[in-house]
Amino acid sequence: MVELTDYLLKISAELPSRFDYARGLKKRFLFERLAGLVDGYIQGKSPKTVLLPGLRGTGKTTLLGQIYFHTLSKTSDVIYISADEARLLGFSLHEIIERYFDVFRPKRPVLLLDEVQYDPNWDLTLKVLHDRRKALVIATGSSALKLKESPDLARRAIHVEVKPLSFLEYLHLLGENIEPVGLDALFEFDVDGLERALSRTIRFAKTAETYLKLGSLPLSLELDGREAYESLFSLVERIVYRDLPEFRNFDASTLDSALRLLTIIAGLKAERFSYERFSKALGISKSTVMELVRAFIASGLLIEIPPIGSLSKKIRRSPKLKFSAPSMRAALLSKFEVVELAPLLEDAVALYLSGEGLLEYEPGKGGADFVLTRRGKRYVVEVGLGKADYAQVRRSMERTGAEFGIVIGREFDARGNLLMIPWWVFLGLV
Repeated sequence: MVELTDYLLKISAELPSRFDYARGLKKRFLFERLAGLVDGYIQGKSPKTVLLPGLRGTGKTTLLGQIYFHTLSKTSDVIYISADEARLLGFSLHEIIERYFDVFRPKRPVLLLDEVQYDPNWDLTLKVLHDRRKALVIATGSSALKLKESPDLARRAIHVEVKPLSFLEYLHLLGENIEPVGLDALFEFDVDGLERALSRTIRFAKTAETYLKLGSLPLSLELDGREAYESLFSLVERIVYRDLPEFRNFDASTLDSALRLLTIIAGLKAERFSYERFSKALGISKSTVMELVRAFIASGLLIEIPPIGSLSKKIRRSPKLKFSAPSMRAALLSKFEVVELAPLLEDAVALYLSGEGLLEYEPGKGGADFVLTRRGKRYVVEVGLGKADYAQVRRSMERTGAEFGIVIGREFDARGNLLMIPWWVFLGLV
């Protein structure tokens, strides 16, 4: 049995070599915000608790490694603790942190806690730490973290979701430096801003295809197509077999069905999604299918988009389901050698729009891909690699009462309350 003090001394000595791989890597955009919090705390600002939930594979551990080196360059009062590793050794986060305080006696400690969902009392531990005001805490975990978080901690902590890569962040990690124009330019029909985005991204139109297929998660940056898809598929398997049981105690057979369900969802258009249909196809109950879908959404793997309309319509109609990382869908489809761009583009659009307001879709034949209510305005958004007219958008605007229509397609055009933008330019806004 490993003694706790020995473990702390060992991990403290080994951390520079453990994270050596992260030294030469480009940093995600979020790094600057976290580094600023560390700097402010070291200079005397009040300690905070920062929670970084996110889908597995978004680079949370690497981000902590880079924050570790940034902090270490200013103070030795920093420690990284993996809750997954701690549980394996039989230690709780609480007792490791308390022993760290006793042994190292840090003056202004920075605690970097990874995968905290593996500690059953993580939220109470973080709440107590926050209330004692003894440390800056930066903690990562699965997207489902929020489901098990106590209201007390929710009020105290800063929550920053670590999302899949945007196209510009993907280019940044590849070494390109492009100033984002921002989504406001799109929704405000800022033609000058959009033309700037067009001029900056036109040479990356082909790279945008690679982004959709492989680039929405950092792990595939150093790999070629087949190897990247194998790694991404292994990541999907870890989400199914490791993360879903954290959401609910699914048995092994149900988890096998979960992987098959994901594969079916990846290959179908969202409009054809049906709990009843999948229940029959998989030989499991409708309620189990619904639980699995909820778990996928909680894990951050899927984005749920409800139908527009009354509450009864939302209950009767199945939601659209999009993959938050297009490359996850691509990895599943690669098993059948059919990786098409169109559904991957819709995934990316859903990822970009989901944080902008109330995102819905218009059910029925010919309905709008997306209906977004943002800052009191309603937009119909149509997506298609080759779309070049406003006919469908106009019809959906009439049916939904939307004031604005946006086509994400192949041309650039603006007229009144209608806007058309090439799909790679849209991706290059943020």
